[in-house]
Amino acid sequence: MAIDEPRIGDFSRPVVTPPTQTRSPAEEQLKAAEKTFDEAAQKDEAALAPMLSYEKKLEALKISRAKAAEIIDAVLLKGYYAEDVPVTKTMSVRLRTRGARDTKRAQDMIENQRLSYDAHYGELMSRYLLAASLEKFGKDVFSHPPKGSKPEEIEEAYKTRLQYVEDLADPALRILIAKTIKFDQMIAVVLEEGSIENF
Repeated sequence: MAIDEPRIGDFSRPVVTPPTQTRSPAEEQLKAAEKTFDEAAQKDEAALAPMLSYEKKLEALKISRAKAAEIIDAVLLKGYYAEDVPVTKTMSVRLRTRGARDTKRAQDMIENQRLSYDAHYGELMSRYLLAASLEKFGKDVFSHPPKGSKPEEIEEAYKTRLQYVEDLADPALRILIAKTIKFDQMIAVVLEEGSIENF
């Protein structure tokens, strides 16, 4: 059979479109599987990121997961967590977490003072919160009426603790305020939003 030789510049013959190259079914399945895997990996990374960040915060404060779990359980079951905090080699102060009542009381007391300077605000707030948290200092033990007690009993016990705080020597007061701030920072990290899901 004779084959016509191609002639340059001859456009009389119909143009034949070359067949398009198609992907194999196996290749398509592989691409789909890779996409699904990547999406799943991204979701896992997003879910683990807060947990890893939380772990680092605990590590920075030298808090073990066991202690963090203990604090969370105490707050959820008892309504508060208390801890002995060393002050010197022979003396410690026992502090406890505060409730919403304590926070509102302190805010109301501050507002009634009508303070003009931020420094005064911080000073009074520190004293009020220390009195709300103080359970024991040295050999002195303070009453914290249990949940369900009459409001009068709760407030009377608080006034007793506040008077004790007001009567402290200034250096002792400064030390206890610093210990309370550090205690509050630890509690804030342990109980930060989403922390419970880590246990």
